[in-house]
Amino acid sequence: MIKVIDVHVHYHIFARKIPDHCKEFLENVEGTKMSLKNDLIEIEKILMVPSHPCYTNECYDGFYIDYEERKKNPDIYAQWGEVNPLACNVKEELERQYSLGIVGIKLHPVHHGFKPNAYREEEGNLKQLLYIYEFAEDHDLPVLIHTGTSVGVGSRNKYADPILVDDVAKDFPRVKIILAHAGRPIWYTTAFQMARFIKNIFLEISSIPPKNILKVLPRLYEISDKVLYGSDFPAFKGQDLAEYALQVYNVIKDEKIMRDNAKRILKI
Repeated sequence: MIKVIDVHVHYHIFARKIPDHCKEFLENVEGTKMSLKNDLIEIEKILMVPSHPCYTNECYDGFYIDYEERKKNPDIYAQWGEVNPLACNVKEELERQYSLGIVGIKLHPVHHGFKPNAYREEEGNLKQLLYIYEFAEDHDLPVLIHTGTSVGVGSRNKYADPILVDDVAKDFPRVKIILAHAGRPIWYTTAFQMARFIKNIFLEISSIPPKNILKVLPRLYEISDKVLYGSDFPAFKGQDLAEYALQVYNVIKDEKIMRDNAKRILKI
């Protein structure tokens, strides 16, 4: 039995608890199943990502919806925190989420409308964003940043280029920065090269169709110690959590990516 840690699951979307203007995404939830095992794969841990599947001006998206479910199943679920630096008192919100036991912080520049490096003076001097990275550094929390395009309502894909994270990694070298979706589909090469050459940048491969992973990231094994598995569930109709993990494993056949790297990098 192959043990898997899925670092990118949107439980609150699966539960259909999203804003009304996002509801067209619920077509993707039809027929999905959160199966935890099959004959070859067992999902050992699920990391809940609270991001809504569209542009929002909410402070924390679905975080507290996920939290209520995590309390019921703490052995299976762990949780990313999330804050919107344009809509939060990030100090109060991060302290609250940290007290509830988050394993890291998720940022979604594309759905919240900011550059990942907007804390820099030449990029807008967004102090709330600066505080998020400082909080991550002070509390040894990794930061998962959405990279790559999104078709969600109101998405601002100009903020999706992973090169915008280059500043973050260099300004905060002690913070582990994870590029969600590896820059899909336009910036795979950029994301790969950043993970290859920058010590504190890692890749997460959720939402890349399993059959395409080694086509779009042909040198993946060169950085296999810096790659984490995620499903982005529920990303499409009929997706099954355990079956999807098996499909990915059958392509990459690397248990470090499927489990071990998450335990080491995220300390779970």
